[in-house]
Amino acid sequence: KQWYQRRVAITAGIIMLLGFLYEKIAYYLTDWENHRTQTVYDDSLIIKLFAFQFVNNYSSLFYIAFFKQNVANNGLFNQTEWKDTCDFEDETGQQLCYPMLVLQVAILLIMKPMPKFFKDVVIPTLLHLYKKFFKGKKDKSLETGPEKKELIDIIEEDRQLIAGDNDFTLSEYTEKTIMYGMIMLFGAVFPLAPLIALICNLIDVRVDGYRILWKNRRYIAQRAEDIGIWQYILEFLNMVGVVVNSLIIAMTLTKNGSILDPYYDSPWAVAFAFEHVCFIVKFVISYIIPDVPSDVQFKMRKEQFQVNQLFEKGPANKGSEASTPAANGEGAAV
Repeated sequence: KQWYQRRVAITAGIIMLLGFLYEKIAYYLTDWENHRTQTVYDDSLIIKLFAFQFVNNYSSLFYIAFFKQNVANNGLFNQTEWKDTCDFEDETGQQLCYPMLVLQVAILLIMKPMPKFFKDVVIPTLLHLYKKFFKGKKDKSLETGPEKKELIDIIEEDRQLIAGDNDFTLSEYTEKTIMYGMIMLFGAVFPLAPLIALICNLIDVRVDGYRILWKNRRYIAQRAEDIGIWQYILEFLNMVGVVVNSLIIAMTLTKNGSILDPYYDSPWAVAFAFEHVCFIVKFVISYIIPDVPSDVQFKMRKEQFQVNQLFEKGPANKGSEASTPAANGEGAAV
């Protein structure tokens, strides 16, 4: 059991290491493509990052969920000497891999935020303590009086802060999307995944807010029309999540007196029915609930109408105001 837990932890560590390497490769490949506009560059980079992270984070989970149990019982390519055991067995002595899947999902959800926490909290705190206790003593030895503190203005203080990430928004979207995909794809296996993700995000919001306001230099704001290609990626994860959860539920059916007992011998029918019911409900809800509420649409149309009215009346009013004094002056001169 100890080796089993170590193996799962080692797998999670390798996933995080490969994720770091894949990120560097994605930036290199996108720079090499030499895109003309920033929008095209960002879309290409996002696709590469998501594709790399999708395969890196979910491939082991897909293997454990759908392939490892067969390999553990029958061997790879039905070769009995090539078996990958799951370290768990059911009542009949067959290998059971879903406890390993649950533990793998849990460890990934808990360990994934650790590198970011170390980079955003531990390292800045150590640098702050170093500047405070070591460099601060040297600076105080050079001061001749309390008036020296007034020479440091706000710009200089901001310059001495830690430089923020250039791709802060992109890294945050990537991290949250991978976490969202893990919840959508394997939420049926580990029901506590949404709770863990919620706790991690609550902590992450406070940490990011603190370091942006107090520890990092001020970021340069950039306007964006919407979240861009991330919208399609999230929709893709929703679709894949329905299919994966349908297959997981169908492949883990047991006779326990439920309404699915008659379909125990036909798991594909259960997966097909569950998947289509979820898709129908999803599309019905999407059709009933608009993306933009009706009151917001009305206010947007009203604002656009008022802006158009100002543009139409503005030059005319200025022309009439300019012509009125001239006309009065001409009448007075006559």
